Amino acid sequence: MGANIGTSVTNTLVALTQSGKREEFSLAFAGATVHDMFNWLSVLVLLPIEIASNMLYHLTNSITKSINLKRNPNSNPEFLTVITKPLTERIVL
Repeated sequence: MGANIGTSVTNTLVALTQSGKREEFSLAFAGATVHDMFNWLSVLVLLPIEIASNMLYHLTNSITKSINLKRNPNSNPEFLTVITKPLTERIVL
């Protein structure tokens, strides 16, 4: 969730670079504001839920357990391959 707050600062700074062109600045700042509101509302909704119930922890724990990776300190599991392989096998012939 900290990344959400960080991107809110970044997109506002990028929008400010368009300040020389009035119409572009208006559109850039409007887009940045929508992005900021989405990020802040996500944090305001999810953070109290996570603090009260650990829902995100339990959800991500269940997802990672369902992948069924074996723990081996000498191996480097390819998480993205395990997650995306079923989808890519259906799309790529």
